[in-house]
Amino acid sequence: MTTYIIQHVPFESPGILEKIQNYEMIKMFESFQFPKLEEVDLLIILGGPMGVYDDIEWLQEEKQFIKAVIQHNRAVLGICLGAQLIAESIGGKVMPNPKGKEVGWWPIYKRQDVDALNFLPEKLEVLHWHGDTFTLPEEATTFYSTELCKNQAFLYKNNVVGLQFHFETTKGSLKTMVEADASYISGKGMIQSKEAILAKTPPEENADILLQLIQFIKGN
Repeated sequence: MTTYIIQHVPFESPGILEKIQNYEMIKMFESFQFPKLEEVDLLIILGGPMGVYDDIEWLQEEKQFIKAVIQHNRAVLGICLGAQLIAESIGGKVMPNPKGKEVGWWPIYKRQDVDALNFLPEKLEVLHWHGDTFTLPEEATTFYSTELCKNQAFLYKNNVVGLQFHFETTKGSLKTMVEADASYISGKGMIQSKEAILAKTPPEENADILLQLIQFIKGN
C-alpha cells in the first residue's frame, strides 16, 4: 500500500511532507485518477483557496473518495482545506468563520488532553491561512483551539486527524504561498502583514510533531 497526497493548487505544496518515503501525488489541477481503496495506506489532503461548499465538479469527486477512505479505516490527515473536507465527510458542517480570518503566525492552545497524543505541547506557534471553520460530530475530539477558531485540530477514531493550520510549511513553501496568494492577506480577523509572515522561520518542532502525528494515525 502507498501514501497518497492530494494537492489542490501548485502553490500549496507538501513542504515537510516530502520527507515521507514512497508517496504519490494526486494533483487536482491536472489530469488525475484516484487509486483503489485497497491501495491506500495513508491519505494526506493539503490546503487550497477553494471552499468545501464551492460548486466544483472535481471537488465533489474528491469528497466521495475521502469519505470512502475514512469508511475503510485508512489513516487520513487533512491540512486546512483538507481538515474541512474531513470534517464534512464525518458529519460536520463547514462555513465562513463569523469572527473573521486567521492569517499569519499565531499560537494554538491545547484544548484537552488525549492520552494517545501525550507528545503534544500545551502551546504551539503555527501558520494560519484560513477564513472558514466547521462543526464536528461527538465522535471527534478537538485537541487544539484558538480564540477565533475552536476546532484547530481534531482526532477521529484514532486514525484520522484534521489540522486547520499549516504544520507542513517550510521556508521555501511559505514564500511560494505568500507570493501566490498575497491578496488573501486582508479583511477582518487576526491578520499579519506579508513582511511579518515571511520574517518567521517555521519552527522545527512543528515538523517533528507533524511526522509524529502521521506515525500515530498509521499505527491505529
